[in-house]
Amino acid sequence: MRFSFQSPLLIWDIDGTLIEAKGTGRRALNSAFEAIYQVPEAFNELDFAGASDHDLWEQARSRYAPNATATQAPHFFREYLPRLSDELSKNPLNPLPGVVGLVAFLSQIGWPLALGTGNVRAGAYRKLSRAGLANYFPGGGFSEPGQSREAMLQLVHRTQGLGRPAIVIGDTPTDIGAAHAGGIPVIAVATGRFPEDALRRAGADAVLPHLKCRSDFIDAVLWLLQR
Repeated sequence: MRFSFQSPLLIWDIDGTLIEAKGTGRRALNSAFEAIYQVPEAFNELDFAGASDHDLWEQARSRYAPNATATQAPHFFREYLPRLSDELSKNPLNPLPGVVGLVAFLSQIGWPLALGTGNVRAGAYRKLSRAGLANYFPGGGFSEPGQSREAMLQLVHRTQGLGRPAIVIGDTPTDIGAAHAGGIPVIAVATGRFPEDALRRAGADAVLPHLKCRSDFIDAVLWLLQR
């Protein structure tokens, strides 16, 4: 299949967009926090939708370990990663319906794929590896201390887009707001917590119920590029 335009950089969220996370990240974060600070279930009441791992860590730290400092984040995530691996071994992650066929097709036709995720880098690739998707995403943007999701998406576009137009694919209003703040349009998929109406109200440029239909996704991309 050939197209008469420059192929866009497609920047993908992970949890709720590419895979069904099944709470693996939350359980691993809880386990790491309890091991270090002796506080169980510190992340249970936090909103994970569109949040970054570092934002969640800062929220839990400020609530339950106020004497801890931000410099302890690297130690915390070193505790987190093996616990995430343990969770993934017990709860294998599956790609959401249609994802494998879609990203394989996009790679085959040469459309560049990147990540724009709230996961720390090593956590992101552990999840994707368990779901059989890691090889499709050679790079992207990840949770970094003090970096907003908006800044992360802008950096991905600037460093990996090579002058191409970019489109973000996500499943939360946070994904939509961060992309728009950076001037990037969004295809939102209702495969996470938020239904189609909520994603439209949040301002998504296109909304899909799922990624099962390759032609619907391609049509949405073409429509955004023509706009």
